[in-house]
Parts: sequence; structure tokens; C-alpha cells
Amino acid sequence: MPVSPRLTALLLLLCGSLSANATQSIWAPQSTVAAGLVGDYRQERCPKTPPAAYTGHLQLDSKYDQSDASKSRLVAQQSKDTQRIRKQVQGYIGGLIKAAQVFQRTRKANEANIALACLDQWLDAWASKSALLSDDASKTGVASRKWALAAIASTLLKVQALSDQRYQLSAVQTRWLQQLSAKVVAEYEPRRYDTGVYFNNHDYWAAWAVAATSMLLDDDKGLAWADVALRRAFSQLTPGAGDYQYLPLEVARGRLAADYSHYALVPLTLLVEAAEFNGRPLTEQERAKFAGLANFAARAVLEPKTLPELTERQSDVGPHKMVWLLPFLNRYPQHQWGRRLYQAEGEEINNYSQVGGDLKPLYPQLN
Repeated sequence: MPVSPRLTALLLLLCGSLSANATQSIWAPQSTVAAGLVGDYRQERCPKTPPAAYTGHLQLDSKYDQSDASKSRLVAQQSKDTQRIRKQVQGYIGGLIKAAQVFQRTRKANEANIALACLDQWLDAWASKSALLSDDASKTGVASRKWALAAIASTLLKVQALSDQRYQLSAVQTRWLQQLSAKVVAEYEPRRYDTGVYFNNHDYWAAWAVAATSMLLDDDKGLAWADVALRRAFSQLTPGAGDYQYLPLEVARGRLAADYSHYALVPLTLLVEAAEFNGRPLTEQERAKFAGLANFAARAVLEPKTLPELTERQSDVGPHKMVWLLPFLNRYPQHQWGRRLYQAEGEEINNYSQVGGDLKPLYPQLN
């Protein structure tokens, strides 16, 4: 989706300028063991070389058959170009997450500082080359850019929290994140006004990518932009025949209705956290709707046959897509269906690369 230079410049100004209102991360700084080990990590040398910065086109194929109305049938094989690009980008993001995991788990000062050096140097490697910023992007390429930003920004928010704010972004990293965030805004803003577009999980994930970046960069304007998607999601919630509400566009995915309901709940729950921490609390009505959506998602796993909206046998929902339960139960510990789902699946709920890997260290009271 090409973006005019003028619009890009305007959106860079919008998302890159720092607001007078300080933002607050959803993950507070923690005096962890690893944080106490941090020294001058920029003097260390990372032993692992990052993949070459990907600066090419983002003309990527979808993994779903686009002729299938429910978009639930996988294609036999994606193009070799798509596979190559995905491998390169996923390898890079996986390396960032690995460095963050090594940092959070180590008890050795040398390992902690080398892990942060790797994170820092890998970020510089792609930031200095303006990676992932090509205008030549297919619909799936646009989606992949926002997923990448969500993963990168979530990883950095997590590391800042677990390092007690001792890890800091460099100028080149800050500029790159500003540019990526502005690009996501430019690509997803028009969808908010196009009546022919299904406003769905893609928009929620774009909003979380921008929100996470905005908390890193102390940009309240970006948080305000992201919050619009959250409130629109609440307006989309539809009451069911009982104690639940559901997102019709996610339920329309047929056998993947439960899966996509959980997938949508990940960014929505994180956006709720961003709103609550940054002066945009939910109303009582919104909290009730949110609780109803959690009821639907939990019941879709635990007793799907009781939900008439699920018209097909549901595919299993992976525990990685249930990570929304961690911040959700941290805020709403008495939510009955949430507690039941966590009791059933909680041992496996922890890691999701799209939000930076392991999240349980950020919610120790749930361990």
C-alpha cells in the first residue's frame, strides 16, 4: 500500500513528536536479579551476528486461501520469495527475543551484559539500515510489518521493566521505531474510515504495535491513536445468549472462531492495560463488555458446544494465544471463567513471540 511522502512526513511528526504528557509502561520497572547485574553493556561484543537487515519489498503471500470466505483454509505452499523473507525477519525477531530471555533468566553478570549488548547491537544493525520500511508492500506485507513492530516493541518494553530501566534505546533505534510506528499508522489509519474494510484483529494488533512503541518513546499522541481501536472493538462486541459477548468478525472464521477470538484478545487486553495506566480508564459498561468477551473466549475452549455462535468443530487454541490471561487475571483476579481457563491451561501459558516471548516474569503473583 504506497504512502505519499507528504502523508508519511505528517504521520512521522504525529507519532515521532513527544507529548507533554509523560506515558507510563504497562510493565513497571522491577529490581530483579538480572537488573542488579547490569553494567556498561555497550562495551561488550555480541558473539552472534544478526541476519542482514531486510530492506527489500514486502510483497508477501497470505498463508490462507483468499478464495475461502472464512479465511480458515491454508494454502498448499507460499512463494519461495515469501518464505525467504519470512525466514529472515523471523530469524531476526527470534534473536531479539532470545537475547531478552537470556537476560531475564541469567544469574551471571557477564551473561546479562552480553545479552543486552546483543539486543542493542542487533537493533542498531537493522535500525541503521532503515529495515522493514519499504513502501512496496502487499496486504500481507503490511500486516507483517505491524506484527514485527509489535514483537520488537513488546520485547523492549519487557527488557526495560526487567532491567529496572537500565536498558535504554540509542538515538538510531529511537528514530527507527518512530519511523516504523508512523508507517503502521499511515497504513492502518485509512481502514478506520473505509466502510468496505473489516475492522478486526489486524487493527487491534496495529494499535498495540503503536501503543507499545509509544510507551517506549513517551508519546501520548500515539497512545491516543491506539486507544481509538480499543474503543471501536468495544462497540463491535455483540451480546450472546448468556453471560458472554463476542466479536462477530472473529467468530466468522468458522473452525478458527475460538482461535481468532483469543488472538484478538491478546492486543485488546494489552491495550486495556495501556489505557488504564495512561489516564484513559474503561467505563463500567466497557469493563462489563470486556469481561463478557473473556467469558466467550474461555467457554469456547472449555465448553464450545454450549455456544451456538460456534457452528463448526473448533481447532485447538494454542496456549501462546492465551497469554492475554496473564494481564487480565492480574487486573481481574476474581473473573470466574478466566480463572477456570487458567487453572486448566496455566502451566503452558507464558510465551508468545508476537508480544516479546515469556510474559510470566512480568506477573510473578500468577506463578
